[in-house]
Amino acid sequence: MTERAYYDYIVIGAGSAGSIVASKLAAYDSGMSILLIEAGGTPDNTKMWIPSDWFEVLQKCPEIEWGYQSVPQPNLNNRVIQLAQAKVLGGCGLHNAMVYVRGSKSDFDTWGKVAPGWSWNDVLPHFQKIEETMKVLIGEADEFINDLFTAAKQYGLPYNPNYNTSNSQYGYALFQFNITNSPNFIRETTYSTFQPEQYQNVTVLSQAFVTRILFEDTKAIGIEYVKEGQQQLAYIQNEIILSAGAIASPKILMLSGIGDENELAKFNISVVANLPEVGRNLHDDIFVSAGFSISPNKDVPFYSYSLAPAVIFSHTENSSSVIDIESSVGVGTLKGFPGLERSFWLWPNIMHLKSTGTVNLRSRDPDDSPLIDPGYLTKPGDMQMCKKALQLGIDIGNQPGLSQWREKQIAPEPGADLESYIRKTADTTQHYCGTCRMGVDENSVVDTELKVRGTSGLRVIDSSVFPLSITANTAAATMMIADKGTDIIMSSLQ
Repeated sequence: MTERAYYDYIVIGAGSAGSIVASKLAAYDSGMSILLIEAGGTPDNTKMWIPSDWFEVLQKCPEIEWGYQSVPQPNLNNRVIQLAQAKVLGGCGLHNAMVYVRGSKSDFDTWGKVAPGWSWNDVLPHFQKIEETMKVLIGEADEFINDLFTAAKQYGLPYNPNYNTSNSQYGYALFQFNITNSPNFIRETTYSTFQPEQYQNVTVLSQAFVTRILFEDTKAIGIEYVKEGQQQLAYIQNEIILSAGAIASPKILMLSGIGDENELAKFNISVVANLPEVGRNLHDDIFVSAGFSISPNKDVPFYSYSLAPAVIFSHTENSSSVIDIESSVGVGTLKGFPGLERSFWLWPNIMHLKSTGTVNLRSRDPDDSPLIDPGYLTKPGDMQMCKKALQLGIDIGNQPGLSQWREKQIAPEPGADLESYIRKTADTTQHYCGTCRMGVDENSVVDTELKVRGTSGLRVIDSSVFPLSITANTAAATMMIADKGTDIIMSSLQ
């Protein structure tokens, strides 16, 4: 019989959260042994590291994708939405647009009401700590960006010198990116920047697929995983930290017997903890598109970032204190862009939608993708928010400030029915969160120390624990949760 492999900690997932958790634990105590286990492998395509190639990477590097899809979405013309989720050392930091947005003060103060200890003043030091290591580069304006800003000002928006540190996100601003400039632009991931493999007390096991967490009664004792076709086991002395993301983390919990007992019974999975909200509360943002062809006498700009270095924060309500639109900007020279090269686009991302979805098991076979239903536009009011956001993009794009660039509006066609256009074209912004939500109420999946209720020796640290959605892309907040969550673990060791 083979000897049992024991570690003090096992971290499942070497993405934006897990890479930080493993590195911080390793630095805290060199005598502590940590297994960082990742289903994906090492990124070997240099294009993945070139910021301006990000959109092409999303489409053309299936080797770093899980290949998740939604169930058909009735409110989006029954379309099946491709739900990108990276399967690689570095996680979604290797295929996202690298934009860095903390979220608003009010977002986290609202978190603090349902999850004490997670309000703005609690989380701010952790954003700042992350920013000491992850370089945040502020984009530079050019002629097109300056004219876009003029158009945003004509629309009635203020200039925001820094949406991450200003009192409000409201207005138009230069976008910020997790990109280093040394000497050329290179993408950052938490794995490449925090470098967990540099620690002698960290074992990084890649291309190893975790199938379930092992329990002794309700105590987590280890994991079962598949490596090179062989089922293997690893055990813990202290804790397992699940950092597999908002889709895979609830899936692994359910396969391990943690979830809605009625759902688990369908697949004959023994119940370890009856937590009906595992896989519920799936939040995602969607974006809409306003496109304009560029006049033939202008040179179409090309950007070395991921997107154009500009962002517009606004609102669908008449209140600048409630921000729910984050419009990114792109031009047709974006590599892999399927549309007209001579075009510019405003892509309003609609946040704080009321509709939520679910992640459920398809079967008890770990190889089967989960059933993912984001439930887009199922709640009253969400379509109205999308229409207002799209109208903002159309209105800014048609301002006099952009007249030297704008030939004509191409999407939606002038006079088109906006609701029909949204149902046909709206898409995910890949901001999945909330499926293992944190809280103090008994229905929450994890408590404010990120411990899974009804169990011991198990925490979840990733975007799945968001108690509520935020006014931001999810990357920065996920890193913050990893930093704060690891501090919570370390304080329990003192």
